[in-house]
Amino acid sequence: MRGLFSFSLSLPCHGFGNGDMGMAGNGQAGIVRDFERDDIDDVARLFQFTFRGTHRPSADLKAHLEQAFFAHPWAEPDIRSKVFIGPDGRPAGFVGVFPARLDLEGRPLRAALAGSMVVEDPKAHPLAGARLLRAVLSGPQDISLTETANQTALGMWQKAGYPLDTAYSMNWLRLLRPASAMLDIVARRAAPARLLLPFGRIADRAAGLLRQVPFEPRRSGQSRIQFTDVPLDAFRDALLALARHYPLHPRWDQASLDWFLRQAEAKRKFGYPEWRVGHSPNGNIAGAYAYFSRPGGIAWVLQALSVPGGEGDLVEDMFVHAYAMGASGMRGAAHPWLIPALMSRKTLFYGRTFYIAHARDPALLEPVRSGRALISGIAGESWTRLIGDRFDEGSSFD
Repeated sequence: MRGLFSFSLSLPCHGFGNGDMGMAGNGQAGIVRDFERDDIDDVARLFQFTFRGTHRPSADLKAHLEQAFFAHPWAEPDIRSKVFIGPDGRPAGFVGVFPARLDLEGRPLRAALAGSMVVEDPKAHPLAGARLLRAVLSGPQDISLTETANQTALGMWQKAGYPLDTAYSMNWLRLLRPASAMLDIVARRAAPARLLLPFGRIADRAAGLLRQVPFEPRRSGQSRIQFTDVPLDAFRDALLALARHYPLHPRWDQASLDWFLRQAEAKRKFGYPEWRVGHSPNGNIAGAYAYFSRPGGIAWVLQALSVPGGEGDLVEDMFVHAYAMGASGMRGAAHPWLIPALMSRKTLFYGRTFYIAHARDPALLEPVRSGRALISGIAGESWTRLIGDRFDEGSSFD
């Protein structure tokens, strides 16, 4: 990537805190310190060059960096993003950190969610990445998390003795219109392939003339949970009601959850959001999910949760609804309570990004190990526009 590299949170080690001063491997000095507003232009430049190969970040990107890191409703003075300052006095590395407030069966916890890291000229600053991570992980948080580690970051964690959390690292794909879905995947990597998308739709329509369409989702029986489209505030209220079914979950209130949902609602790379809530026969909220879709594209699930035992009805409704909306497929990540329901409904599983959790007190991670922690999706990092959105001039960092 033209002299830069990017990866998500990795190495769990301790030692350096705010204002860490050290020497890079070639003798050049540098410091790690908290990310400040005055650094936004330089950090935006790092993102832009790393992911788009240009030096001119958009005003839209700069505005989102300020929103995400300085207007965060759970901002903490001692849980902050970090920058590596090179010998010229400018930021040459960055790791984003989102503070989180969690509840473990009534016990309040503080968490740090670490997102993408970028380091400029790693040959000149070979230890910058490790020092940024040390600064993050030596912070005061009870739990350190990431749901966006790539292969490089995963290797660093594993070398340090901390494995990925398999259930939360599961990425899945359900094909609905396979020809269109395959061409959509190719077109994301090779723009000229977009010219072939109409032929994919023709092939899928031809398959639809068959008596039994192999990939068309169907309900297995009478659903116990009835889902309907709802406005955003009703979806918010459903999340607040359902979160208590998970022993480790965010300490959302209406104001904080509104902020996260409004940030997520602004995403447009994958289309427009669909907000769905399900009720049981007695009228109680029993499930909720949100996904982004556009006709012919692969829908992307932002969040999906339900009462225990409602996962099958939720997954079936997701697939049937996405198919009716014209989606060619549906994909999601890091919702382990859905895996059994997904496995029995023609779903593919693969590795794309990886989830890692670390705590000084291992007992805090028991809900994570059992797959009953609500710490991904909107409850994790996926609300930010840095995941699944485009900025001015077409910049996209997903």
